[in-house]
Formats: sequence, C-alpha cells, structure tokens
Amino acid sequence: MSGARRRPGPDRLHGLMWVAFANAAALLALVVPAHILLQGVLGPLGLPAFDQRYDTFVRALDDPLVRIYLIVLAAGAFYILAWRAAYVIHELGVHAKGLVWLACFGLAGAGTAAAAYVVLTAP
Repeated sequence: MSGARRRPGPDRLHGLMWVAFANAAALLALVVPAHILLQGVLGPLGLPAFDQRYDTFVRALDDPLVRIYLIVLAAGAFYILAWRAAYVIHELGVHAKGLVWLACFGLAGAGTAAAAYVVLTAP
C-alpha cells in the first residue's frame, strides 16, 4: 500500500462544523437582540440592567454566571465571524482552505481569549 488514502464518503468534520455554526447562529440570533433590548431599551427605563455607572457593572460582574454569559456571547460572535469570513474569502477566489481557516479561526480564538481575559480580570 502506498500511504493512507481517504475513503469516499461524507466529510463528517465539516458536517459537525456546520452543525456548530448553525447552533451558534441560532443561539446568538435569539440572545443578542434580547441582550440589546434589556441593556439598551429596558435598562434606561428602570429595569435592573448594566448601565453606564461603574458600581452597578462591577456588582454584576461579581456573579460568575454573568462572566460566563459574556464570554460565551463573545466566543459565539467570534466563531460566527470566523466561519463567515472564511467562506467569503473562499468565494473571493482564495482557495488555500487550510491556511484561510487557520487564520480566521486563529483570530477568533485570539479574540475569544482576549475577551475572556478582560471579563475575568475585571474588578
């Protein structure tokens, strides 16, 4: 035998990536508008929410679930951005799929790590 050959059939990893993308997109499509509604509309009307005051923001960040929520929100947004950017770059004619995906998802991972660092080290 001359090396390992790829068996014909579906690309299961690519299918799992599509499932993860679809789930993240659906989740963020529900969560982000609700977050904007609570923080941008109902918060200024008197509902308890983050506001522009430092003390209320710090009190909210004392809850570990709020920190996890903010990290997951950022990670989902970066993942969706990376997925769409990789496909846009592919459609523009750059067919170095491995390099493009590594760059896009590497930047998404770096953005997620930076967001997690900011959220976790905030006072």
